Amino acid sequence: MIDSRRPLLVVLTSSLFVGASAHGQEQEPKKTPTVEERLGALEKAKADSLNVFWKDGVRFESADKRYKFKLGGRIHYDTAFFDPDAATKAGVESTNATTGAKTRIEDGSEIRRARIELSGEVGDNVDWNTSYDFGGGTANFRNIYVGLKEQLFGASVRAGQFKEPYGLEQLTSSNHIMFMERSLMNAFVPAFNAGFMVFDSCAAERVTWALGTFRTGTDAGEVSNGDGEYAGTARLTGLPLMDEAGDDYVHLGLDYSLRSPTNDLQTFSSKPEANLAPTYVTTGTTMGAESVDLIGFEAAWVRGPVTVSGEYTMAAIDAPSGSSADPDFNGYYVQAGYFITGESRPYRKAQGCFDGIKPKENAFGKEGGIGAWEVAARLSGIDLADQEDAVNGGELTDVTLGVNWYLNPNTRVMLNYIMADLDPRNATGGPSGPSGDTDIIEFRVQFNF
Repeated sequence: MIDSRRPLLVVLTSSLFVGASAHGQEQEPKKTPTVEERLGALEKAKADSLNVFWKDGVRFESADKRYKFKLGGRIHYDTAFFDPDAATKAGVESTNATTGAKTRIEDGSEIRRARIELSGEVGDNVDWNTSYDFGGGTANFRNIYVGLKEQLFGASVRAGQFKEPYGLEQLTSSNHIMFMERSLMNAFVPAFNAGFMVFDSCAAERVTWALGTFRTGTDAGEVSNGDGEYAGTARLTGLPLMDEAGDDYVHLGLDYSLRSPTNDLQTFSSKPEANLAPTYVTTGTTMGAESVDLIGFEAAWVRGPVTVSGEYTMAAIDAPSGSSADPDFNGYYVQAGYFITGESRPYRKAQGCFDGIKPKENAFGKEGGIGAWEVAARLSGIDLADQEDAVNGGELTDVTLGVNWYLNPNTRVMLNYIMADLDPRNATGGPSGPSGDTDIIEFRVQFNF
């Protein structure tokens, strides 16, 4: 007799066997990655990562360092006290007959600078920068540019708005200048303008050069229209002496700019190295000029805690056709600083200017440091009077004493005392216009990152 259940048993047994086999295949362990595969995966993850760190500012950087981004800014809060004599008050203070606006020499406080700065690098050869200044209650562009690094026969190029290549004092950041304000000579020196520049360094960055063309009158970043309103500016610097440590060096520089003023009208004016002060000397707003030549000389010597630097700039006016007046003006400064705590003023070789101070020990640190202390003195002058061409802009001379306290690389407290001497020379050499002396005390709290 045949057992009718046998086929069913065979089928069930076969199914269980097949199922068990299939189940065993599912549980088979996956292949273990090799050491090389794991290292490759780690390298890829590292290359795709973004590092965030602090280096005098918030920085973002890809692991391969090909992409960089920096968030920065600065706050300069100033207070100033003025003590002009009667002659200065009588000559400088005025009331506009049309608007009734008054010009007064008065004590005051202001947010001198309040900037937000963004900058970075993309790939191996593109850099960019954008910054806005809200100081004084208005918003103005400062640096707005895109550049290519070492792409034009080894030189770098830059287009947008940035500082023209002129002057050691001007190209040194306002975060790092020795005094609260730049010297009287700075009235001649161009700053932020829209344009195009080619620049490079050579001889192990011991020599720098820059050449650019710019639109005149675009320092706030506004649209500029007008034919022929251009400037060509060039700078050459050298380090004939610099030790390996970078705290013993000599800097020399030569500057030149050929400028076509807006509407063929040129004016120069200056405050007494205090931004809260009114204008003390001016050539007026009606001086005709087809072109202006600026020629400048720079020199600096740093040896350990001692810094000595100075500049001279001459401005030569080429008047329009039919005018015989081609006045010449000039300005200068000589300054010296000494770090009581032993620091030395750093130098940015690629840009040919001074860099920021890093105290040997921060103030109020874990070990109770006092920061860095510097004392400084400056003599500066500007002459806007030309006797031969009957320009009576006046002459101003300042003696400035200063004390700087660097609490850390990002924070500084500054105190300046200025003795301003106003000399009203006219076309015949005699007195004309305002004259007198002013004592000024300025105080600044500064933070930058």
